[in-house]
Amino acid sequence: MSKIKIRFFGSLIDLSKKMQVEFDAGINQSIKDCIERLGVPHTEVYFITLNGNFVKFDRIVSEGERYFVYPECDLEVPSEYVLTPKYEDIPKFILDIHLGKLARYLRMLGISAEYGLIDDNAIIDKAVSEKLIILTRDRQMLKKNEVIYGYIVRSDTPEEQLYEVTLRYNLQKCFNPFTRCMDCNGELVSVSKQEVLNRLPEKVKERYEEFAICKQCGKVYWGGTHYENMNSFIEEFTRNLINK
Repeated sequence: MSKIKIRFFGSLIDLSKKMQVEFDAGINQSIKDCIERLGVPHTEVYFITLNGNFVKFDRIVSEGERYFVYPECDLEVPSEYVLTPKYEDIPKFILDIHLGKLARYLRMLGISAEYGLIDDNAIIDKAVSEKLIILTRDRQMLKKNEVIYGYIVRSDTPEEQLYEVTLRYNLQKCFNPFTRCMDCNGELVSVSKQEVLNRLPEKVKERYEEFAICKQCGKVYWGGTHYENMNSFIEEFTRNLINK
């Protein structure tokens, strides 16, 4: 047996539930295996040190060693020791089946949020092929070796989840409300009233002049009480971000 210590930093403590853990790692175990056994998926680990030196996930642990494990941060790390690369593009997400309300909130703000797949392997395949960030509360999904970008959502309520993900990925600079379909995540484009006239309820024809349509599913959008409520939600949400 190899008794080792692991010291977690920052947001990783949320997952490990302890700042420092001492345990028997077993025989021929990698530091990646040990970290994930403690509830921290590899996708949340930015770099690891041992006695001040960077190490990789495949290092086999030995008796008496003490590892420091860090989440993504602004510290300078040699590229070969960055264990989970930072997501450099405009964030695009895929969410598991338990995060439907969060997906709709993200779409409302103009953030790409794929949703609807039930099978974990299908989610992973789509995330890998399209370079999407997986948002989930299922740690086992993010422990799959092929997963590169993923985050365990800590909060229980959709509103708090939205704050959490916005702050984690600095999404406020990407907000572009009412540019994505709430139903399918497709992009919305403006259309003339005449183009969609035959699809509108009579009251809508009388009251509204500006319309948009989803390029993917064809759903037609217009202003109304629902739009006003969402706009109020966005205004309050962005005001409260300052205090988070």
